[in-house]
Amino acid sequence: MLIVVVALFAFHATSVESRLAGAFVMPHGGIALDPKQFKTDNDTLLQEAWALHNSCVAVGKEVMNLKPDVVFISTPHGIADLNAFLFYLNDHGYGSADTDNCLCPPCCYTVGVSLDFDLSMQLVDKLKDKTSNVSGINGFGEPGNGAYPFPLKWGEVIPLYFSLGLTGLNQTTKVIVLSQPSRRYNHSVSMISELLELGTNMYNLLDNATEKVAVIISGDLAHTHLSDGPYGYSNASEPFDQACGKWAATLDEQYLIKDAAYYADRALSCGFTGFVMLQGMLSVRNPGYWTPRLYVNYHPSYYGMMVASFLPSTEECLGSCWL
Repeated sequence: MLIVVVALFAFHATSVESRLAGAFVMPHGGIALDPKQFKTDNDTLLQEAWALHNSCVAVGKEVMNLKPDVVFISTPHGIADLNAFLFYLNDHGYGSADTDNCLCPPCCYTVGVSLDFDLSMQLVDKLKDKTSNVSGINGFGEPGNGAYPFPLKWGEVIPLYFSLGLTGLNQTTKVIVLSQPSRRYNHSVSMISELLELGTNMYNLLDNATEKVAVIISGDLAHTHLSDGPYGYSNASEPFDQACGKWAATLDEQYLIKDAAYYADRALSCGFTGFVMLQGMLSVRNPGYWTPRLYVNYHPSYYGMMVASFLPSTEECLGSCWL
């Protein structure tokens, strides 16, 4: 379960050269949100849960240290179209998430954000010139002027909760939400070429931006680690998670679009399509521009989670990156 932050277009004028400030992979599992509620007698699994939580806190601080104007988050569990990638077009969003073993209430973790309607609409318009599988959705009123917030749930709330300061509220940073289509459940591997192209097109638009942007990919790994889990056990779960971890540690796309893809249909990962889209974004720059860092890759329960960051390397920036 994971997230994205982005810098946007020249119509918001600044004098700084536009660059994507950084990208992050974050889980949206309730175990990472609050390990105190994780029910296990296994000390190793509990330590893994806390390592995931602490890594999310650390990455959240990295996002905040970038001081982005816009956070762009990709969610696999949002309001989804069967076929199209959707941008949320209300002017604000609100929602809560809970932990795996303590529902809301009383375990409510709440996030309220300002959604950047103008930039979302421009992304929709510009991307639709390149692909028909992009659209927007709004609720409870006309686009950009709804009387009620667009509903957010765990796929968006948990990464934003960590990256907006653990307060659940942030009044300065705006958010853009991209919802992955529900065909990802059964056709994620066949979407690879489309996702890489979408990521490339997204980056080429954002690279001309004048606002500082951070990208968060919300997504978890294989959901088939335990026979008594809701999706049963598959021997594809461990090699899938390891291949994704190797990708996040190296940005070698073959680990993702070849090795992980081989196991994806059996591993049942909600994060795979977001990871591939991110690979399309990051591969636009020259090799070595991004410094990948894999924090953790564990499965304390039936599903795997990893935390990773991709920041411009000091050597490659040469004074033109966001500082």
